[in-house]
Amino acid sequence: MRRRIGRLVAAWIAGCALLALATTYHMMIGGDRLASDQANPRVAQLRGAVHRGSILTSDGHPVASSPLAGGARLWHGPDSLAPVVGYVIPALGVSGLESACDGWLSGLRYGFQRTGILSTLTGTPARGYDVVLTVHSRVQQACERALAGRRGAAVVLDAATGDILAVASSPWATPAQIEAATDAVMAREDSPLLSRALSGVYVPGSCIKPAIAAAAIDEGLLDPAADWLCQGWIRAGGTGVTDVPGGHGTLSLEGALALSCNTFFVELALSAGARLRARLERMGLDSGIDLQLPTARARLGDGWHTPEGQAQAAIGQGDMLVTPLHMAALYAAFANGGVLVRPNLIRKVTDAHGRTVRQWRPDAGHRVIGRDAVSAVEVGLLSAVEWGTASLAANPGRQVFGKTGTAENPAGAPHAWFCGYVRTAAGTAALSIVIENGGSGGAVAAPLARDIIQSLLAFYEGR
Repeated sequence: MRRRIGRLVAAWIAGCALLALATTYHMMIGGDRLASDQANPRVAQLRGAVHRGSILTSDGHPVASSPLAGGARLWHGPDSLAPVVGYVIPALGVSGLESACDGWLSGLRYGFQRTGILSTLTGTPARGYDVVLTVHSRVQQACERALAGRRGAAVVLDAATGDILAVASSPWATPAQIEAATDAVMAREDSPLLSRALSGVYVPGSCIKPAIAAAAIDEGLLDPAADWLCQGWIRAGGTGVTDVPGGHGTLSLEGALALSCNTFFVELALSAGARLRARLERMGLDSGIDLQLPTARARLGDGWHTPEGQAQAAIGQGDMLVTPLHMAALYAAFANGGVLVRPNLIRKVTDAHGRTVRQWRPDAGHRVIGRDAVSAVEVGLLSAVEWGTASLAANPGRQVFGKTGTAENPAGAPHAWFCGYVRTAAGTAALSIVIENGGSGGAVAAPLARDIIQSLLAFYEGR
């Protein structure tokens, strides 16, 4: 009998201990998660009592703000930021950066308060923190003008720091438009809520060729000065890959990049087999990007063990998929001498008095491309802009490096790409722009990139 009572007492003590541990966990450790869980009804109640912080560009332009505690969220633009910033709408909740940074903006996390007794002890803040982006309003507006009336995206990175100077998607729908006509916006076939810059995935077309060349050089498979005879067609297993009628004739890597010679890169991939894939993985082309906001993953595809798949990969076709952010980061690596830095979207978080409470430092990066490979590829990228397929991106008297792409897709006309970078005494910026079903990259994307580059030159030189 005593033994049975002892067991009951021990079980009761163990149960109390587990209950105490669970309570302590939810108060001390899990409180932040519970306080920011959108399914928690207290979240909406508490958010309405707090003066929500603002989202601002790096140059101090307000993007979204709340004039009153619990009042309507005001949208200021630029409108091409809307798919990234998202919305705060009572009937729909929060999305985008408004959701990812809700803990700071609303004061429901990060040192403000927790659930339960700690909430009672600490109280609810009068005002949330402000979130300052790395985006510069002038560069963002230049991308917005380039994309206006088109489906596509543009990303601009400061190559040295990884700071995202612009992240534009088109078409877009502002929070006010979404709230006024939710069903109509949601039903649109052009997906205005999709952040194409971060989550849109596309075949890269010929913009992948610099990475193929760099990988081959680093593997010791390509002499940049060696000549190749382009006859306009090459066999790859049971298929053939065409080039310009009659071919480009004899050219080296410089000419192959400048003129976007398909047969040069297909022959390179066929000779290397799957050996290039590991190099491309190091460049971030088969992974996601660790940003303060969810992004889509880039994929190199599954066809690397067949000649047909290797040929398609060499020219950026087949099942290879990238985002505009991945391509901007790749070209920033070329601009950095082969060092890949992690992109960054948020510069800092500040309190109501302007004091910094959290700041993101530039990423030191890591080498993914050898210096010799970078030097050889740069010659081709410079020539592509000076006299090759990307000549419409040129800015006279400036060093612009770039590559165009015309990426075929089964859903219609090809996607038009331009990826590259511009180097100035004050800094270097990398950019990517894709126009869905735009056609020729050289004819469509390159001139738009030229306009964005002009704004970048003014941005760096106006500092």
